[in-house]
Amino acid sequence: MVDNAVVQAAIVAKLKADGPLVAWLTARAAGAEIREAQWQGTEFVLPATRVNIGTQTPAENGPCYPYNAEADFVVVAFSEQDSSKEADTLAGLANNALLGKTLSGTGFKSGVIRSGGLTGAIRLETDRLWRAFGVYQVNVYADK
Repeated sequence: MVDNAVVQAAIVAKLKADGPLVAWLTARAAGAEIREAQWQGTEFVLPATRVNIGTQTPAENGPCYPYNAEADFVVVAFSEQDSSKEADTLAGLANNALLGKTLSGTGFKSGVIRSGGLTGAIRLETDRLWRAFGVYQVNVYADK
């Protein structure tokens, strides 16, 4: 299977290459805020998009068992506006950038990205943040 960090980096790169998403964030002075969920920096600008890869499992038991996998991942959209609209819009733009597209990276390619659904934004209780997210799955094929 392919290292999760490599797959996650390809997802981030796919989002960063999407013109409408980047333009929308840039118009809000947040053009650089497409990052992995594990990013820890001293500057955090909102709105922001974060990618978190979940579980990657072997796709089959045959001879390709060590190479082919299914990975699930989440793209989270954060906003601190008074309304949830900005977070929902950002999640929708990320969804448009990914749904039905493919990934490639060092040592792998993928099938089309499938959606497990988009959530409506919810307000986080401890912060002044809205959070919306999309859940995705993708088949990952390691180069042999």
